[in-house]
Amino acid sequence: MEEKETLREFEEMKPLLAQAKVGTFFVIPLKYESGALQKEKVRTVGKPWAVTTMDLSEPVKALFREDGTAAIGSCYEIDAPTLQEALFDRAADIAGFSVSEKGGDGEALPFTFHSAYLYLFHTQVAFLCLGLCYEDMRVLKWVCNLGFAESCADYHYCDAAGRSVDFSLEDKLQKFLSDLGLEGFFTPNNLFLEAYIDNVAVVPRRFYELDTIRRAAFNLHLMSPLDGCAEDDSEADVDYVYAVKTQTLGTYRWGCCVSSQTISYVMANEAMDRDGEMRAQAQDGLPLLLMALYEKYTCLRFTQLITAADKRNMKQLRALKRIMLEFQAYGTVDPANISRWHNIKCIYQAVVETNRVPQAIEDISHKLEILIEHQREIERSRNDLVAGIITLFGLVSILASVLTIIQILSGGSQAAWLAAISSVLLIAAIAAVLLFWGRRER
Repeated sequence: MEEKETLREFEEMKPLLAQAKVGTFFVIPLKYESGALQKEKVRTVGKPWAVTTMDLSEPVKALFREDGTAAIGSCYEIDAPTLQEALFDRAADIAGFSVSEKGGDGEALPFTFHSAYLYLFHTQVAFLCLGLCYEDMRVLKWVCNLGFAESCADYHYCDAAGRSVDFSLEDKLQKFLSDLGLEGFFTPNNLFLEAYIDNVAVVPRRFYELDTIRRAAFNLHLMSPLDGCAEDDSEADVDYVYAVKTQTLGTYRWGCCVSSQTISYVMANEAMDRDGEMRAQAQDGLPLLLMALYEKYTCLRFTQLITAADKRNMKQLRALKRIMLEFQAYGTVDPANISRWHNIKCIYQAVVETNRVPQAIEDISHKLEILIEHQREIERSRNDLVAGIITLFGLVSILASVLTIIQILSGGSQAAWLAAISSVLLIAAIAAVLLFWGRRER
C-alpha cells in the first residue's frame, strides 16, 4: 500500500517531469607543467570567482582564497559570451549550436553555452567546469558518451546566413586551453570522456515523497528522460542525498544521485529558472565537488610526477615529498569538517569514498617513502665507500708515521727517546681520564 502511494506521486508528476529543463557542468580534469601556466592570459578571459557559499565551512572556503596563507588554488569565471569569443573567431555571427549522433539519423538537437569556471590548483592540477544547457536528454548522452572510449557527438553551429557549419568542440577547447598553458589530464582529445558530470534538472513542483526524487534523479543519472521508469540493478555505487523537509509545506525542494562519475540534482523551481539554479550550483555545488576531485587528481598527478622524476635526484624526491606533506596537512578535508550541514557532508563523503581518495593518498605517500628510502640506501652505500677509502689512506698514513718515528728513534739522541716516551705516557693518561669519566657518566 505504501509503495503504491509513493508511486502515485511519481505517476502524477510525470507530465511535470517531462517539462524539465536540464543543464550540465562538464568538470574536465586538466594539468599543467611547472612554469607553463599563463596566468596573465587566464585573467584576460576570466574574472576571479570568490567561493562564498554557506554550504562550506569557513576553513574550507579559506583554501580557495588566492591570497590566503593556506590557499590550495584559485577560481575564475568565464561568462558565456567571452567563452564563445575565445572558442570561435566570429562568435557574434553564430545564431545557435546543435549536436547530433555520429552514425545516427542526422537529427540535430540544440544546446547553449552557460558560464564556465576554471579552477587552478598549486599541485599542477586544474579543472574546466563547462556549462551547457539543453532540453533533450540525448544531448547529454551524446556529448559525454559515458562508459565508452570514443566520442559519438558531431557539433554544428548556424551562421548568420543560416548555414549549418560543422566543428569539433574538443579541438576548440584544446586550442583554448593550450593557449593558457593547460592540457587534458590523460589525453588531449576527447576531453568530455574523462569529465565528471554535474547535472541540474529543474521541475516546477516540490516533492512530497523521497521516492519520487529518487526515481527522477536516477533517471537523470542514467541520462534518460526524467519521467521514465529506468531500472538498473548493476548501479550499486550510487547514493542518494536529499534536502531537509520544509515542515510548513510538508515537501522537499531537491534531491540528488551521487556516483563515482556523476552527480545529478533534481530541483523544484516554480519559475523554472534554470539559469538561476545553474548559477546557484556554480556557487554552492561546484566548490564542494571540486574539493573532492582536487584530492583525487592530485594523487594521480603525483603518480605522474613520480614516474617522470629522476630517481637518483634526492633533491627532486625531497621536493615532491614536501609538496605531498603540505597537501596532506591542509589540502585534504575530512567529510566531518567540510560543512555544518549533514546532507552536504553526505554528498562530499559519497564522492570521496566512491573515488577511494583516502586510499589514493595513502598509496602515494607509501610510494614516495619507498623511493626516498631507496635513495637513502644508495647514499649510505656511497658514503660508506668514501669512508672506506679515507680509512685506507689513514692506515697508510699511520704506517708511514710509525716508520718515520722508528727511523728517528733508531739514530736519535737521548732527548728524542725522552720526548717519545713522554708523548706515549701523555696519550695514555688522557685516554685513562676519558675512560674514567665515561664510566662515571653511566
